[in-house]
Amino acid sequence: MAKRKKIAIFLGEIGREFQKLLMESMKNIACSKGYDIFVFNDFGSFMSTTLFDLGERDVINIPDFSEYEGVISLPDTYDIDGMERLLLEKIKKQTNCPIVSIRNGSTDTYRVVFDNYGTIYEMTNHFLKDHGFTNICYMSGPLSYEDSRDRLAGFKAAMTDAGLEVSDDIIIEGDFWKRKSKDAADKFLKAYDGKTQAIICANDYMAMGLIEELASRGVRVPEDIAITGFDEVVEGMMTAPTLTTVAIPIREMTVNAINIIENVNKGESVPMETRITGDIHKKCSCGCNHIDNPMQFRQYITFKTDEYVNIRRSILLGTDIQNLITEEDKLQLINNYTSIFDLKQTYLCLCQDDYKDDNPYSETMNLHAAFAKNVDDDYMQNISFPRGKILPDEVLEKKEPNLYVIIPVHHKNLTFGYVAFEWDKFNDTNFYAPYAEGIALAYNDLRLQEEFSEFIEIKKQNLIDPLTGLENRRGFEQNLSALMAKTNPESEYISFISCDLDNLKTINDTYGHSEGDYAIRTVGNILKKSIGDGNICARIGGDEFYAIITSSDNSIHENFIKNFYSTLDSIVSKLGKEYEIHASIGINTVNSTLIKKAFEHMQIADQRMYEAKKKYKESTT
Repeated sequence: MAKRKKIAIFLGEIGREFQKLLMESMKNIACSKGYDIFVFNDFGSFMSTTLFDLGERDVINIPDFSEYEGVISLPDTYDIDGMERLLLEKIKKQTNCPIVSIRNGSTDTYRVVFDNYGTIYEMTNHFLKDHGFTNICYMSGPLSYEDSRDRLAGFKAAMTDAGLEVSDDIIIEGDFWKRKSKDAADKFLKAYDGKTQAIICANDYMAMGLIEELASRGVRVPEDIAITGFDEVVEGMMTAPTLTTVAIPIREMTVNAINIIENVNKGESVPMETRITGDIHKKCSCGCNHIDNPMQFRQYITFKTDEYVNIRRSILLGTDIQNLITEEDKLQLINNYTSIFDLKQTYLCLCQDDYKDDNPYSETMNLHAAFAKNVDDDYMQNISFPRGKILPDEVLEKKEPNLYVIIPVHHKNLTFGYVAFEWDKFNDTNFYAPYAEGIALAYNDLRLQEEFSEFIEIKKQNLIDPLTGLENRRGFEQNLSALMAKTNPESEYISFISCDLDNLKTINDTYGHSEGDYAIRTVGNILKKSIGDGNICARIGGDEFYAIITSSDNSIHENFIKNFYSTLDSIVSKLGKEYEIHASIGINTVNSTLIKKAFEHMQIADQRMYEAKKKYKESTT
């Protein structure tokens, strides 16, 4: 079988719109040409520690660059100092394959760059010639970036060519985000003696932030001041007013980058820089289009609602991971979150012990687990393979050319391995970071347990009721989630059982608390015996018990109460106690497809237990 060709891509912040669109384009174009694409991603240093940054930066140590036809880099997406320099040094030590930088980057690489100067020049002319504006302000991106400097130069040139003065009063340096919106509004509303007609922003997020800030001051866009952005992010298409912006031709960039790699490998002469222009998309914010699409606003509301839910899920992953003790339970939970996050096939590759030099990744990796959406088991693997392959041949050779996203799994600067995602355009890549961080938390927790073995026993005891040896309320709630993740919705029934000891106060008052404890233990033991192995039984407080049965055999659920009382009567009759030991039972049996309402089903079981308790009390008075 011929060796599959590979291209490596290095970028940061994979959840951003440009990065996602670039990957979609790469998959459509490069994979159709027979390339496997490996995207090596880091999440940068946003509000993080130096040790975390080191763990992220080590993503450059994963690949063996001699395996690749070429490398594509997006250096303006990196947020770690020195990342581009270290990456280029690493590549050149291992291979002489072509390196292509997209948007900007070192002049030592081939570059596919956007004509920032010419495009902003045309945007400025749009205001000058099409709208007749002369009082135009400009909000730049950080001037440490080459593209920001080029865009600013284009604005200045267009204004100068129109015979207009360009002063510091009409320009402010922004941050490519919304944090400078207030400062920009303060400055621009004073410019031109308070008669500013238009503002050009060097990206969409700054434009959207400025629109929001102006609206809070009663300034209308575009009626009072026209505004434009740059980059055409999806949020700008769904805001009011919709944002006039520049669409970057991502597909054209992709085609050029791949062509450069192929032509260099053929020995052809290729220019070091390829320059591409974009299109101005005229929407409502500049005054060209006065009709907004209401469907866009409904989509935006749905988008923001889904975003909130997804943030909550991401937060809960880390909490759920640390609540579990064993590696098997942690991996089962991660497998469950694969469906929750709507991820495609996902591979966890862990380091083995044969470390070499200063590389935190071992030369031989182990495919430890493979997770798939809507698959509840068979996720455990144990396949060793050379790290340079990224994934075992058993995985790569059985699939068509594909795009994989590789993300380090590390706690601070302690590296455990990496996770590889099979990417498709329907994935929300914002989940990749919390998913990988959740795995890192799991393995750091296991590492600490191994170092402090007593901690395992302490953690277990924290979930156990000391009187009965059953789980306590905390253990019940934790293990309920784990048990439900293992159920088969198509074939299994679940019984929620509420059990309460009757006449405990009478036993305590008449025979003493030691006899009351004995009665509690007796009922707990019988309940545990009645539900069988592999199910949950807990004392949640006082004389109250909860239990869960899962089985595809519905007769087990139907006959549970009868079998419980039969066992109770048999055992109590042999005890010879002067008091009666009795418990009231409530049961609610449902198909496991309804598990998302678990605690509602438990409440129904509680109600049925109280009804049984009332009938028992009436029968004994």
